[in-house]
Amino acid sequence: MPLWDIFNFSEAVKKARGAQSVPKLVEWIDASRIRHDPDPQLVDGKEFKPGECYFTLRLSGLHLADSRRFTQELMPLFLCLAEFRSRGKPRTLPFALGPHQIRDRLKEIQPNASDDEKPRPGWVELRDIEIVPLMPMSLASLEAFIGLYAMPTNDIAFTLLNVMGSVSGALGGTLAPALAVAEKVYSGFNELLGIKGVTPQVETLHGGMLKNSGYLLVSNAPENSKHKGKLFVVGARLREGEQLNSPLVTDFDYCLLAVQRRETVIEASGTAPDILGAQWDEVIEAFNGSDGVALDAFRKLQRTIYAAELTLRDRDAVLAGYLLEFDKAAKVFGKPKEAEGLSRSGSRGSSALSAVSKIPEIYGPLARQEAPVLSDKETEKLRSGASAWARAADLQAAFARGGKPAGSVSNAIMRSQIDV
Repeated sequence: MPLWDIFNFSEAVKKARGAQSVPKLVEWIDASRIRHDPDPQLVDGKEFKPGECYFTLRLSGLHLADSRRFTQELMPLFLCLAEFRSRGKPRTLPFALGPHQIRDRLKEIQPNASDDEKPRPGWVELRDIEIVPLMPMSLASLEAFIGLYAMPTNDIAFTLLNVMGSVSGALGGTLAPALAVAEKVYSGFNELLGIKGVTPQVETLHGGMLKNSGYLLVSNAPENSKHKGKLFVVGARLREGEQLNSPLVTDFDYCLLAVQRRETVIEASGTAPDILGAQWDEVIEAFNGSDGVALDAFRKLQRTIYAAELTLRDRDAVLAGYLLEFDKAAKVFGKPKEAEGLSRSGSRGSSALSAVSKIPEIYGPLARQEAPVLSDKETEKLRSGASAWARAADLQAAFARGGKPAGSVSNAIMRSQIDV
């Protein structure tokens, strides 16, 4: 569902309530105003370039100028609907935090303050929350509808809010990009906005979010606030100065979101990501079976890698890394026919060897017949998949030095195995 429809609906609800439209402070905070970040390399202000990097949208935290309102009088709801393109197709990811999730993580900034009528500022620590998981940057940018709402405390509203929060799976990762699920959340959102007493604390529709990495501040401070252009994000918290002990910004409600940029998912440390770990385990286990079983499992893994949300350069390196490690495993575990089936036969009468004959970084190791001798530690890395990722890191650098066109290596590998 287009985010613009949500924005129009929200505006219509405001008019129906007779609410006066007042511009609010929505501000981009670039690298020049970011200090002591937990992940400095991800918010260093580098440019997003289509096909060359990844983006992630994370909710760093929510600030409530008076936290007691949301624990005694009202119930909070945070909602974000993000829209972007992946592999040429539009994707919509709904995300919500209901009262339970927000209240459980709410920390009063002044916990020892006297129990009087003054507001109690509170911060909801959410740095581990992904709204949009790691995705390759495409030609289209990211836009998001972001809102923090207050609702009266009644059983119907409370149930709706927590359903919104649980449906999005906020604490366990974002939803799969299923349009039907997004529409369900959108429908629930419409119902929420129609309930008497629902008031937006913070609300915006923001587009063009993938220019450079940094932070987005969405607040209910006036657009001409004295803070405009002067605030810093220090240690992933909004502060009035650039030091770790600079005063926290506490006099208005706001959401702080990190738009992170990552060059690659391949780490030189060789730590195998969970995305492929289970399937590689199946491949290793299949070496205990009859001939051909491990090869079938590995071809399944190849298809997974080829279809994964990876940049072309990462896809080249990961496919090549796992190809060489499968060949090594077949030789080490005494299954030479598995290696031969991979490198010397193909569905098109070709072979991996001939397909990569012009890629020396792959051809050389595949062409060797002798089984390598591994230490116990090296064997463990082979079994875990760590050596595949370490090898991918080396190959990535080698392909870059050799000027290989992005995507050419993975296409060559898959062309000999399956119809791409």
